[in-house]
Order: sequence, then structure tokens, then C-alpha cells
Amino acid sequence: MKHTLIDGTVIELLKVVEVTEIKDYGLDENTIDQSTLSFTIRYKNGKSQKISMNYHYNDWFAVYNDLKNLRKELIEHWDKSKLTND
Repeated sequence: MKHTLIDGTVIELLKVVEVTEIKDYGLDENTIDQSTLSFTIRYKNGKSQKISMNYHYNDWFAVYNDLKNLRKELIEHWDKSKLTND
């Protein structure tokens, strides 16, 4: 089963091993006055992919909720793919 990420990348859910919790990495050195929230998708082949969103401190809650919803949707599809593959 495949899943399309927000950047358009299509991943094979059966190759996913773990989806980490959301972490706040603080200030992003590549931007001015923005911080980064992200979670990581780990694959069976040892590779990983970080899903990140930048935010200004005023927007933390909205960006966190958006990222949380993306993660939740990914996990729901991942769980469904494991059930249909059994």
C-alpha cells in the first residue's frame, strides 16, 4: 500500500518500520526567527526520512496540530496496510 506525503513523495507503507514522535528542534539555522518541528519515518532498509515544518513562535500550536494530523493520517494508513498484508 502506498501513501503520498505532503511534499508529493510516495512511500511504500510496508517498508516502514517506525514513525517517531514529533520533536521540536528549536531555531532553524537556515531561517531568521523560525523554529522546526518534525518527525521521522524509518524504513526497513535503514534509511529514514524527516518530515518537518517551520514555525514562528506565535504559530507553534497551529503548525504542531498540522504536523500531528499528518503523522496521525500516516500512522492510520500504515496500520491499515499491516492489517491487509497479513
